[in-house]
Amino acid sequence: MFGLQVDLNKRYHGLDLARAIAICLVVFAHSLWISDFYPEIVGWLMGLSGTIGVEIFFVISGFLIGRIVLRLLEDEDFSLATIIEFLKRRWFRTLPNYYLILFVNVLLWWFVYHKIPEQLYLYFIYLQNMTKTSPDFYRVSWSLAVEQFCYIIGPFFLLLLVKVFPKSKRRHLFLWMSFFMIFVFFCTRLYFNYTHDLQSITDWNQSLRKVTIYRLDAIYYGFILYYLYSQKKIDKKWNKPLLILGLIGIFILHIFIFAIGVRAEEFQFFFTVLYLPINSIVICFIIPYLVELRLKETFFLKFIATLSIISYSIYLLHYTVILHTLKVFFSSEELRGIQLLGYTLFYWFVVLALSYLLYRYFEKPMTSLREKKKV
Repeated sequence: MFGLQVDLNKRYHGLDLARAIAICLVVFAHSLWISDFYPEIVGWLMGLSGTIGVEIFFVISGFLIGRIVLRLLEDEDFSLATIIEFLKRRWFRTLPNYYLILFVNVLLWWFVYHKIPEQLYLYFIYLQNMTKTSPDFYRVSWSLAVEQFCYIIGPFFLLLLVKVFPKSKRRHLFLWMSFFMIFVFFCTRLYFNYTHDLQSITDWNQSLRKVTIYRLDAIYYGFILYYLYSQKKIDKKWNKPLLILGLIGIFILHIFIFAIGVRAEEFQFFFTVLYLPINSIVICFIIPYLVELRLKETFFLKFIATLSIISYSIYLLHYTVILHTLKVFFSSEELRGIQLLGYTLFYWFVVLALSYLLYRYFEKPMTSLREKKKV
């Protein structure tokens, strides 16, 4: 795609497929902002698809970063310097794009609304949604804040455990840490449940799902999955049954319960306390099969791999930058039928093209800098 060189032999084909589907679901969901006149079933599916897309990203990130953290932890030289090096490599991967698009969003906000966004300083340190939903500005950044704090808290807590329990097997410390994080932030949602009254699924989405203090367990399900996978606790013969179970679970959580009219305000405990953990678990069920999946080298596979590689750039650009700008210059609220389809397809094409350019000419060169020791 667009001439991007991709070494397919070094990639997890199944995880690339999952990431490609996830980013497509997120873009599909946010396309609902274009107009209220999509066919009813399409608009309904758009309203449901965003959550599953982001949660897939959380689990996959946890699985892959968990692999790195466990490898570092089991090294006898694991120390503060190790963590700093780990974070430096992560930040070369994530921060340049994040801050560049933050700057672009500020310019766009000033151009459109003639003012500086509220509490802008919080975005520079990922605190915009720590205890409450971030303002309308740069809304997609909420999930990046969740991931950043997961990657900081986990390794430092592991270093503490190594100091306190020096004779314990380090892979066991990795597992204990992950369960502890899940328990702690499970408790924060319990607290939310007993101190808030949900008014709607939108209220749940804004007051809990996108708030960091209630979501810092999201990555650690992937950590536990990687531990089980690496220790061969999951027999390969169970991969397909787990895949089927996981897909059924995703269907029930994201389509079926809404189709039969299960409402967040009527089943508050389920939505505030149980929904997100169950969601992470059923996504975990599909990962072992995807890790082992190998596909033939075709144009489709290259396209999927490229989509996976540029997914971070897509995530940052597609909504608050590209769609926001398109709607400023080309109003779309009243579009219907073939005009709405054309606008939507044009929007998706622009997202792909600009995200590819951002990845190739900025994200990839900045990520490559981490290999330079002087930096």
